[in-house]
Amino acid sequence: MRGISLIAVSVAGSLLAFSCTTFAADLPAQPPIKAPAMVPVESFTWTGVYLGVHGGGAWSKLSGTNSFGGTASSASLDGWLAGGQIGANYQVGQWVFGVQGDYAYADDKFTQSLAPIVGTLEVKHDYFATASGRIGYAFDRLMVYGKGGVAFTRDKWRATDNTGGLVFGNFNRTGWLAGAGFEWAFAGNWSVFAEYNYLSFGNINEALTTGGSGTLVATGGGVVKDTTNIAKAGINFRF
Repeated sequence: MRGISLIAVSVAGSLLAFSCTTFAADLPAQPPIKAPAMVPVESFTWTGVYLGVHGGGAWSKLSGTNSFGGTASSASLDGWLAGGQIGANYQVGQWVFGVQGDYAYADDKFTQSLAPIVGTLEVKHDYFATASGRIGYAFDRLMVYGKGGVAFTRDKWRATDNTGGLVFGNFNRTGWLAGAGFEWAFAGNWSVFAEYNYLSFGNINEALTTGGSGTLVATGGGVVKDTTNIAKAGINFRF
């Protein structure tokens, strides 16, 4: 009887194993589990063309001899400027290389009363323009940079008196600039910047012209040196 019982248990176990195998084979195949898709993280780059506007202050000094007798003199100018810029950057690693052109309307001037006559002298810069190269180093969305290139401006002289006298002259200048600044990309393609520029225009001869019928008369030319400091800030949009 004991042998029969062992045989029965063995047969029952075999039937159970066979039934489980057959049932598992009849189940539909489970779809493979896919790993979650990897979403690439877009890294920020300064590469691109940009366009923007700026504003700031200018402080200039004219020094040399003037056209009112050839005496040594100097004039300190100050005022504001506002304009726009266009440029392009190309980033390699953390280094950013670029070119930029800008133009600003300016009211950078000096005014003085004339004696012994009753009159007024005004000399001013009415615009500044530059074309420069830039080299920057990027800390992700913050970039510090230096720049250098060519600069343009104009000296405008105008003197009047109360008898109808007029002396005037407009003199275009070309010089060089050096500067430095920083720029921060704060949202999307928008960035803000602040920078300082030093402009030097050297010496040129400025001979004023008599244009009125009063007692004010130009008496020859003068050699005048022109230097300017500019501090400005602005905003750019990068395409």
